[in-house]
Amino acid sequence: MPGRLWVAAVVGLLAGCSGPYSGLTTAAKDQGKSALVRAQVVTSENIPEVVVATGELLAEDLATISAKVPGRIAKLHVDLGGQVEAGQVLAEIEREDYEFRLKQAEALVEQTRARLGLGAGTGDQVDPARTSTVKLAVGALENARLNFTRTSQLAKEGVASQVDFDTVRSNLLIAEARYQAAMEEVYQNQAQLVERRAQLELARQQLTDTTIRAPFRGAITRRQASVGEYLAVNAAVVSLVRWHPLRLRLEVPERLAAKVRLGQSVGLRVEGSTATRSGRVVRLSPSIEAQNRSLVVEAEIPNEDGALRAGSFAEGTIAVNPDARGVAVPSRAVLSFAGVDRVFVVENGAAAERLVKPGRRLGERVEIVTGLKGGELVITEGHDRIAAGQKVQVAN
Repeated sequence: MPGRLWVAAVVGLLAGCSGPYSGLTTAAKDQGKSALVRAQVVTSENIPEVVVATGELLAEDLATISAKVPGRIAKLHVDLGGQVEAGQVLAEIEREDYEFRLKQAEALVEQTRARLGLGAGTGDQVDPARTSTVKLAVGALENARLNFTRTSQLAKEGVASQVDFDTVRSNLLIAEARYQAAMEEVYQNQAQLVERRAQLELARQQLTDTTIRAPFRGAITRRQASVGEYLAVNAAVVSLVRWHPLRLRLEVPERLAAKVRLGQSVGLRVEGSTATRSGRVVRLSPSIEAQNRSLVVEAEIPNEDGALRAGSFAEGTIAVNPDARGVAVPSRAVLSFAGVDRVFVVENGAAAERLVKPGRRLGERVEIVTGLKGGELVITEGHDRIAAGQKVQVAN
């Protein structure tokens, strides 16, 4: 008796519940009746094999733009969120001090050129023998040599004394030393001219560096200085990020890593954004990460309109086999209950149940990984009111 009461209770419970299986009792009573359904033939189609991985969007370039020269900020042209082009002026440092240094460097160059006898409009190359200092030394040396030659002859003839001979010999040595000193002075002035030319170029560069420009096209993520603030060398002014293209860094499980190759197509989905993008795999890590047993993959994602933001969490879909074949059915054809997915197919004029394993959603359809094969007639409408084995009639 208790067993009969329990069976009756279960039957009553099934009759009173609702859901995908609520019509089974009624359908079982109508096994002899034919149900009207709609169906379509399952066909094999191109469904690319993909590897899905999560990761993060990163900027190709992220730079903190700093001051190369010290000074007070005279103008600041950008602020948070501003988009700039490569070479665009971001900020300007007061120029007066650097203009004075440039004039001073120019004057020192001209001073050294004057010592070398170089006129305006000529280059910095100089012939030492044509400088006035060397010409004077050469003249004195020639005179000393003549005197030494005459006195030596007179001394041999007994006309000149030994004192006279020693004097002219000393004068010759002094003239030779002065000639050598004159040549060394010219070489020194030439070296000094090179040094002062370098100082002049440095002064020009420092004057140029008072204008701070964007090194690449991007957007301002942070402003770190204000007008009137004195900046030391390397003091941060703004932070700049390149928004196009972005770098998608994914972590692919080790068991799927062998399928990933350079150049494969990557689809992108960002949480909370409707923007869709696709890119290509451009970099693969040479090793597997030991902590999570995954391969780091980087893809390049176009972002010309700036809809995507660096730092966003993202899901990437890598097409590892774009020519793969598979089957898909309308999403409404799949019945799910208690973790079990099934579809009904028409077989010999009756409904037959198939347990299936769904894959990816393809718009309004869903991929069927296992449980269905091409050529079967799957029921798309009316399957929620039938049971396995019930006679069905397919509507045109």
